[in-house]
Amino acid sequence: MKVEEIERLLAEFYEGNTTESQEEALRDYFRTTEVPEHLLKDKEFFLSLYQAADRDVEVPAGLGDKLSLLIDEKAEEEQRFFRPNKSKRNWRWIGSIAATVLLLIGIGYGVDKLGNDVCPPTPQDTFSDPEEAYRVLQATLLEVSTNLNQGIAQVKETQVDMKKVNQEVKKEIQR
Repeated sequence: MKVEEIERLLAEFYEGNTTESQEEALRDYFRTTEVPEHLLKDKEFFLSLYQAADRDVEVPAGLGDKLSLLIDEKAEEEQRFFRPNKSKRNWRWIGSIAATVLLLIGIGYGVDKLGNDVCPPTPQDTFSDPEEAYRVLQATLLEVSTNLNQGIAQVKETQVDMKKVNQEVKKEIQR
């Protein structure tokens, strides 16, 4: 047999598309012929696969019964595992109804509040005497101005301190 034919049969074998006669041909080829180097791994695999099949393997007594029992147990476990849980399904249904009711209540509350707040309330005067309002406004503006000036002075002091620190750091770096 040609190497190309063996490679084609091996590809079909690995895909599971060979017949028994083709597998027999491969087994005979690997048993009787020297194979190219790139087929040595395939030869080793193929021969080890079929040597185990050629030997008589002693099967322990009752193994078939044990395997059948194990298969039946696993099938029952699988059925119990995949059986729908009715109580979970009921809770899910009840939870979805509760969520829907809460959502509708929230939407209704929001629409109600939105409808009541259509026009904002008008601001009320806090002073009845305009002279008094003017004096309070002057005092407030004076306090804001004073605090602003103090803040600006502190920022200027901080800037001077930062310049000194930067100069000292530059001196240390240059050393």
